[in-house]
Amino acid sequence: MGTAQALNKRMSIVALTWPIFAEVLLRTALGTSDVFMLSSYSDKAVSAVGVITQLTFFLIIISAFVSSGTGILISQYNGAGRSEESSQVGVASVMLSLVIGVLLSLLAVAGTIWCLPYYGMEAQVEQYAAAYLLITGAMTFNLTISIVLTTILRSYGYSRSPMVVNLISGICNVIGNYIALFQPFGLPVYGVEGVAVATVCSQVIATLMLCYILARSDIRLPLSGFRVIPKAIYTRILSIGGMNAGEILSYNLAQICITYFVVQMGTSSLAAFTYAQNISRFSFAFSLALGQAAQIQTGYYVGQGRSGVILKKVQRYFVAGFLVSMIVTGSVYLSRDHLLPLFTQDADILHLTGSLLLISVFLEAGRVFNLIFISGLKGAGDIKFPVQIGIVSMWGNGAFLSWLLGIFWGLGVPGAWIAMSADEIIRGWMMMLRWRSKVWMKSARF
Repeated sequence: MGTAQALNKRMSIVALTWPIFAEVLLRTALGTSDVFMLSSYSDKAVSAVGVITQLTFFLIIISAFVSSGTGILISQYNGAGRSEESSQVGVASVMLSLVIGVLLSLLAVAGTIWCLPYYGMEAQVEQYAAAYLLITGAMTFNLTISIVLTTILRSYGYSRSPMVVNLISGICNVIGNYIALFQPFGLPVYGVEGVAVATVCSQVIATLMLCYILARSDIRLPLSGFRVIPKAIYTRILSIGGMNAGEILSYNLAQICITYFVVQMGTSSLAAFTYAQNISRFSFAFSLALGQAAQIQTGYYVGQGRSGVILKKVQRYFVAGFLVSMIVTGSVYLSRDHLLPLFTQDADILHLTGSLLLISVFLEAGRVFNLIFISGLKGAGDIKFPVQIGIVSMWGNGAFLSWLLGIFWGLGVPGAWIAMSADEIIRGWMMMLRWRSKVWMKSARF
């Protein structure tokens, strides 16, 4: 089979989606396992990690500043048969990720010292949060490189390799958590610090494995030639990546703001918020994977000049994602009485988390629109619209309504969850209308 035929086969939606879906499920399960294992240690530790998760995700999003531009450009260049430019984009993105990653590591360490006190957490919760962020944040550069390497592999249609890497890395993480928390062989309890070290070690293992896989693949990444890569390549990566990451960055900043409001509602509310967030990730895992695959495929089809074909495909992908998400969300809510006691026995936290899972039916319904249609728009190069609408909705509906409903009107954490649902639903409908309007095809001329 020729190179072009092999690439076409790897670019089918099934070939792209199922490894990404397995990887997303794995990441979600591992993230939930961190919370589950920490819950046996302390609900306050869970609350601390809930806060840090938002900050860590903020760092990951800035890392996506490089990787998102990389994925779109490589997919489009591969679709157009311009392999030399694809290779140059890969090399430039690796170099950019190294520089930005080091800066983010320094930012994380500074944030541990100067930013955490502004959250106003209980002393013990803040102590846990500081320990976790200092260890994981200092190694952000490794995570940044890993994200870019994963993006390069996926953009060439190699979705299985990152899945296998994350499986092995995840197993290492769980083993590390067990050693840190459950005293095997008479070892002491290492607590939150031990869990953070386990997370970092598993991430380093993943990066080393990705480097090995890329070195043995047919993907050309001549890193020694980074100096001769045209400046326009670096500029285009940062330009597309900056706009692409803008929508995600705005979302995460709004989530940090919402988390700040939830912190003011008390430790029980923060714990419920954290549990509900971790459980809800299973509801949108398939749609997230399908959206990422759709973005890669859209870029590839745009490079081939087949915008009309991908227009219909993305709409079918949305229907599939919506049905799966609603089935999973409904099942999670109906099984809440059996599921939630696995995490905590606190009656207040159980009641609050159950309420959030009910509201999640509406939250996840809206989220699917965004995960699928925004991915399609970005893959086509229509990035400004999602960013502009996202900023208005995430802050006007999500953050502001969280304060209004949750704090001012006293609805507490369910009020914040309702506000998040409003943001997802309103923004999602606008993204669907944008996609169906075909306006994005103007940006898709490659």
